[in-house]
Amino acid sequence: QELGQRITAVCGIPVIITPDAANSTLEGGATRQMTGTLPAPDENGRLPLSSLGSTTMTTSTQPLTLNNLMWQGDINGLLDLMASRSGLYWRMDNGRIVFYLTETRTYPLHMLNTKTSSSSSVSSGSTSTMGATGGQDNSASGDATSSQSTTVGQEYDLYEDIRKTIEAMLTPEKGRYWLSASSSTLTVTDTPAVQEAVARYVDEQNSIMNRQVALNVQVLSVSNTRNEQFGLDWNLVYKSLHSAGATLNNASGDFTGATSAGVSILDTATGNAAKFSGSSLLIKALSEQGDVSVVTSQESTVTNLTPVPIQMADQTVYVAQSATTTTTDVGATTTLTPGMITTGFNMTLLPLIQKTGNLQLQMNFNLSDPPTIRSFTSKDGNSYIEMPYTKLRSLSQKVNLKEGQSLVVTGFDQNNTTTSKAGTFTPANPLFGGSQTGKNERSTLVIIITPTFPSGGNNG
Repeated sequence: QELGQRITAVCGIPVIITPDAANSTLEGGATRQMTGTLPAPDENGRLPLSSLGSTTMTTSTQPLTLNNLMWQGDINGLLDLMASRSGLYWRMDNGRIVFYLTETRTYPLHMLNTKTSSSSSVSSGSTSTMGATGGQDNSASGDATSSQSTTVGQEYDLYEDIRKTIEAMLTPEKGRYWLSASSSTLTVTDTPAVQEAVARYVDEQNSIMNRQVALNVQVLSVSNTRNEQFGLDWNLVYKSLHSAGATLNNASGDFTGATSAGVSILDTATGNAAKFSGSSLLIKALSEQGDVSVVTSQESTVTNLTPVPIQMADQTVYVAQSATTTTTDVGATTTLTPGMITTGFNMTLLPLIQKTGNLQLQMNFNLSDPPTIRSFTSKDGNSYIEMPYTKLRSLSQKVNLKEGQSLVVTGFDQNNTTTSKAGTFTPANPLFGGSQTGKNERSTLVIIITPTFPSGGNNG
């Protein structure tokens, strides 16, 4: 303070020392004085720490002093030297020199407070029992159970992650912060060095979380009625795309001999076909093997790490439970309890947009066929239930895509067999003038996911 008064007297510039700077002490900490009687040492001559807490202690801090300070030159150099020797900082504020230890800054968070939790599981299992009994009290029984389950999930709380990171960056016992979810702002009070680190971190997070990608999803159904067809021949698809200037590679990079594509990456076309998108060329190649229909098409533009749910489902109502009661005055009363099963197509996409412009895509996919309802009636006829059966297929995949590439997912096949009979007496028997025609239709589900980056949405 005396040096500040000297600067004011010589230079005519007011010097302000903030309370936190005035209360700062020399490196080495505070001196604590204990009053009262020391506790008796233990058998090893050591003072028990638990007893020290009950002893009255007074704290005295040493005021900040600058000894043997000599300077000749401009005032900025003197202020820098004073700040360096004292561990403080200085700035000019409305014509005044301010020495301070901490400052408060507010940082805008250009992202919403998002909590995301998603999971996808693939499970299988079987249970079998057997038993036998003999006439002389001989019996044997056994059971076997096997199961396998794989679960993939993502869970994150964006603001909670930011909160934990800021807490790790603050100066112990000096720094403090407030993260406001309502205003999407972060207020930090700490030293300028910490503030610079926080500013870099917030700028980086704002840049990462505001990268954008447009995900175009096309779900196609390829069907044919040719008896010799055992599914899509992906070698023919590959040759058709290759002749058009596009390439299709599976996840391992080797497509030779592939009859079921599974998960593949479609590169954009080059040469004369460059004006066509890779997906349009793939649809053309698929149409050479069967009838192609668009089941659903959706395009979603999202920011980084934002899940994209896609669902196309049907709900089927069935009789889950029934009961018949008989009363003397009313008679028989039947109560039906309905149940509901949801089947169809369900997929969740989670994009991670990298600084290089590439995309890492996590895909969780579930597909279930329309249910087959089976009816069961009790022997006495008083109870009746319906049980739905469906075929479930699941896939969880993580792939890296570059701009211009598309993710192709397939391998989900379904057979539909229909039979028509004609005739007067015995339609199924041609000897009596009957005729029978059948059609075996096989359909394959093909999913094409194409990411595109909006202009200016992927900077940083």
